[in-house]
Amino acid sequence: MNHDTGTLDEHRPRRDLSRRAFLGLGAAAAVTAGAGLAGCSPSASVSSTAIDATNSGSTGASGIAANDTSTPEFLQIPDLISDGSLKETIEADIVIIGAGLSGLCAARAAVENGAERIVVVEKADSYQCRSNQVGTVGGQVQESLEISVDGKKVVSQLMKECGYRPNQRLLNLWANHSGEALDWFLEPCEGSYVLEAESDPYDGESLSVRKLHWPHPETANTQDDYYPVFDTCQALLPDLAPYLKETYRICVDAGVEFRFSTWARQLVRADDGKGRVESVIIMGVDEGYRKITASKAILLATGDYSGNAEMMQYYVRWATRFQSIFPNVDAKGNKTNTGDGQRMGMWIGAKMEAGPHAPMTHHLGGPLGVDGFLLVDMYGDRFMNEDVGGQWLQNQISRLPGEKAWQVFDSRWPEQIGSMDTGHGNVNWYVEDAADVPNGSYGKNAYIASKDNEDGNTPGFDSYFAEGADGVFANTIEELAIRMSVDPDALQSTIDRYNELAEAGVDEDFDKRADRLFPVIEPPFYAYPMTDTVLLVCMGGLVTNVNFQVINAEDDSLIEGLYAVGNCQGGRFLVDYPLAAPGISHGMAITHGKLVGELLAGGSAKKKPSGATETENQTTENQAEAVEGIDAKPAAEGDETEAE
Repeated sequence: MNHDTGTLDEHRPRRDLSRRAFLGLGAAAAVTAGAGLAGCSPSASVSSTAIDATNSGSTGASGIAANDTSTPEFLQIPDLISDGSLKETIEADIVIIGAGLSGLCAARAAVENGAERIVVVEKADSYQCRSNQVGTVGGQVQESLEISVDGKKVVSQLMKECGYRPNQRLLNLWANHSGEALDWFLEPCEGSYVLEAESDPYDGESLSVRKLHWPHPETANTQDDYYPVFDTCQALLPDLAPYLKETYRICVDAGVEFRFSTWARQLVRADDGKGRVESVIIMGVDEGYRKITASKAILLATGDYSGNAEMMQYYVRWATRFQSIFPNVDAKGNKTNTGDGQRMGMWIGAKMEAGPHAPMTHHLGGPLGVDGFLLVDMYGDRFMNEDVGGQWLQNQISRLPGEKAWQVFDSRWPEQIGSMDTGHGNVNWYVEDAADVPNGSYGKNAYIASKDNEDGNTPGFDSYFAEGADGVFANTIEELAIRMSVDPDALQSTIDRYNELAEAGVDEDFDKRADRLFPVIEPPFYAYPMTDTVLLVCMGGLVTNVNFQVINAEDDSLIEGLYAVGNCQGGRFLVDYPLAAPGISHGMAITHGKLVGELLAGGSAKKKPSGATETENQTTENQAEAVEGIDAKPAAEGDETEAE
């Protein structure tokens, strides 16, 4: 065993298990991993359900012999960890695997609703979070700004953008409950934050909950958007960490036991692998195995699988070239978000959702974001309707020669950006003084100035075209083309045609709306290259019902005692990560985390609040002191991550 690593793949069972059989535990295997654990007790074993390794649809891993080399390694069920290998058995009612946004919200909701003996397992050395954007339908921020979002329309658009593959009932849960869920999440911080809009000044340090991309420029005319973007997104500044810390504090004060620097290794099912999930085998930094029994439920909140190269290759081969940027690591310094929950679930027979899974690769563009200015390829040819969001832009870039596009515009851009869309990655406001950029603490969004913001986090327009920067500019189209390494005649021809369409007010080539069809005529002319973006997370998880109960791959029955939430849960986003509801990933983590926590405490996820849209039936002794000493790692959510 490699004592310098702490990955699930490296810390494998010691008896009769080859390195090959345990390496590369993937999303499918992670789901089944929970099942393999069941074999730790004499009455538990792995299910005999077979899996067709060639099937691109829903999968489970049970039935694959240990060390079977005919299937991907992450789907191969490891040998069972015997009871004789255990150092200790811990008794609990509820075990939550993953202390990220959804896992902590579930723990808090459960304990607030009377649940006891809750144990949270996290392989990082602290609870985890990242970013700051949360998408909801309703809630106090939107109410304070008199913003009304139609949840039914949002869900309908999400279904369209995901090829009608998600479980609409899960999206309805978010739409019906997200406003109240965010308000609940913020309750412990009441009095410490202010409600604002993005246009309000910000000092970079205080707690501010503000509506992004608000107000809209009057000239944006968002009602005519090709891809509607709804006003769902709030930014919790400076980031989620100080807010999540209060949720963690509530859990600790209520007696929730947190086991950080602890890896979940296998799930254990009773009755020869066919019964309820009764326990989970864990391993601490001492590399000793322990078992936690769960009399009520085990909740998988382990995040996505973007950090697992084999799972990425198996499920989303086309996305493996994208760099996974979030730096969160476990207590041994290894990357988190490795599909642990999906693999453990599949090992015991859980059903992995059918694809295509959805890598979150939405482009944020260049100095003017993803605003709908002219785009050309490496040959100087126009290739698309530019008035789309960052995910659709990246989809096109992925298919271009050289995987590269150029955004081209002229000197009148400051007066034109107010007509552009107001979605994720759009820039809508130009301000003369960089000090007036209100969102300087959290990077480029709707505002831009010519010079850099003093905090250094909001680059000014000029920095994108400074010496050594990627952008180029010139006083003639010919000179611009030379600096772009594009054929001057081809670029001139493209721009002439584009200007002709703009003057006519009709885009006969790609049908872009006329009010965002600006001619390129006033020097200096600018061009900025757009290449592949980065990977945030990869959406693909275990199939559940509307009550978050995991489904058996063999016969679509429920696996008693096993639940999934967050990016470990399937049925939410498929094909592409949708952009209709910015912030929905975090919003769903909070909302679904709260709902499943209430359910595990004895409530129901099917409740319907007043005024909601229609849906289907609807610690250790030292933990109190640790609240002050342990802060969330804000770059990502460790074993349990929800990215946005």
